[in-house]
Amino acid sequence: METTLQQFLKNNEKIIGTIAFVLAIVMFTALLEILMSNTRGESHIFVQPIATAFNGFFWSLYAYGRKDWFLLWPNVLACILGIITGVSAFI
Repeated sequence: METTLQQFLKNNEKIIGTIAFVLAIVMFTALLEILMSNTRGESHIFVQPIATAFNGFFWSLYAYGRKDWFLLWPNVLACILGIITGVSAFI
């Protein structure tokens, strides 16, 4: 038996997925601020971007296995930006 919340989530799955997709991209592109800071030599932050890259990688594998494109693309972006930002800490 489904609760009211479960029914609401099921009925609005695409809307909620779209909002989560947009917010995930906004969150992961925040890595660009760290990237710019690293390339200017103002900081050498690497743990957070590398953790983001690993997290994005494993969520991407999970999403690809489920064929969940809302989950896949923000996490692929997180993986790529995390790697680039992490590497920039050492340049």
